[in-house]
Amino acid sequence: MAKDEIGVLFSDDMKTLSLFPQVFQGEYVIPNGVTGTAWRAFAGCSNLTSITIPNSVKIIGPDAFYRCSNLRSITILNGVTSIGEGAFRDCKNLTSITIPNSVTSIGKEAFDGCFNLTSIVVDSLNKIYDSRNKCNAIIETRTNTIITGCQKTIIPNSVTSIGERAFHCCFDLTSITIPNSVTSIGNGAFEDCNNLISITIPYSVTSIGDYAFYACLKLKSVTIPNSVTSIGYAAFCRCRNLPSITIPNSVTSIGWLAFEDCDNLTSIIIPNSVTSIGWGAFRDCPNLTSIVVDCQNTNFDSRDNCNAIIETKTNTLIAGCQNTVIPDSVTGIGDYAFRGCKNLTSIIIPNGVTSIGKEAFSYCSNLKKIIVPQGTKNRFSQFDTLKDYIDCIEEE
Repeated sequence: MAKDEIGVLFSDDMKTLSLFPQVFQGEYVIPNGVTGTAWRAFAGCSNLTSITIPNSVKIIGPDAFYRCSNLRSITILNGVTSIGEGAFRDCKNLTSITIPNSVTSIGKEAFDGCFNLTSIVVDSLNKIYDSRNKCNAIIETRTNTIITGCQKTIIPNSVTSIGERAFHCCFDLTSITIPNSVTSIGNGAFEDCNNLISITIPYSVTSIGDYAFYACLKLKSVTIPNSVTSIGYAAFCRCRNLPSITIPNSVTSIGWLAFEDCDNLTSIIIPNSVTSIGWGAFRDCPNLTSIVVDCQNTNFDSRDNCNAIIETKTNTLIAGCQNTVIPDSVTGIGDYAFRGCKNLTSIIIPNGVTSIGKEAFSYCSNLKKIIVPQGTKNRFSQFDTLKDYIDCIEEE
């Protein structure tokens, strides 16, 4: 290793910048002749405000500028070919980026968490990426996929996919129009967009990825068209202001935790097209009062107007609410079935129930009475899930 006069470490041949001193304050120009920056070379340099990367540099390493929280300006000269995964991740004061025409590779989450970005430009001569129509985004040209957006992005109607975490942590994004050219919304595409209020998903979209709208805390309105066939894992988890959701009769799969922690969700209707519901899909929704499964669904039902989702084949209740009445034909209560039903005060468990899954009644903070058939208190008291409620168990 070689060290210069301000304490920057380089490889012996001075080609790779290996480690930058975290005490440095102000602007820095990487010396001409350096061809690459190492993994996390500048990571955590919170007093670095400006960086100029000369045209001798070919590779910006993974996490190279991770959490340079006061970095406001980056100049990438035409010579860089690769920007590594997470290279500028969590540079929260970065407001603009320009990608030169030399760049042929941009790693995942390269600009993730740069929530103050307002301007994104790709050089018009770049053959791999573009920012067509002055859209304020990075688009992978070959696939027409947005890989990085910002609060000022306007999605062009030639884009077919919103990539993984493309708008992650765009805190000032309040609304966005998704054109009808888009067919998929990637994993975490709008995750943690805390101020996103409404979203209309066009009829061209067929899949909503895992965590796609996770923790969009102010989201009050979402329209899912009947072209969508799958709703991913935790897709709308922690959308705490979402009062209702219409699941169209095209959706076949609802992922694990898809609507977990949707505090204001009051009702759900499961259409007849749904064949798969992941565990905990509606857990911790304390204000749910109405659950209906379409009577033509052959995989799930809400028999006897029970206000619950029952897996028909196994007679297992997989999701309940404060108004659930468990039918006598139910033999099992699934994992997390009533978890977080804070307004549930009492429940009657019929004699036919032989299994109760883990955390089935956890965080039911107002559950005071569990009524079981005469002569069965001993049997139900043996269930691990009910041990915290032994004093609440009463026989009819």
